[in-house]
Amino acid sequence: NVCIGEAVFVDDIPSSKDCLYGAFVYSTKPLAHVKSIELDTSVEQIKNTTVVTVNDIPEGGSNVGAGTVFGFEPLFCEPLTQCAGGPLGVVVCKLL
Repeated sequence: NVCIGEAVFVDDIPSSKDCLYGAFVYSTKPLAHVKSIELDTSVEQIKNTTVVTVNDIPEGGSNVGAGTVFGFEPLFCEPLTQCAGGPLGVVVCKLL
């Protein structure tokens, strides 16, 4: 038996025009109150950068990241991080 084909991976697909990129920002400490998120301003390739956090969820919206058999897990930590590695927000930007 011979199988012939081609797998196309997401990284193999060229980005469309005006594509935005996103990356989660994670807590480095457990049980921490987050006062602010500051980005490294020396990264010159990034423009139009926005950080989306729990504070950006509109009134009436829900901070739901996933539903599990144990209930819903929040998308963003609020107001206290539960563990190191908890998601604090998402950085969204357009690369030059």
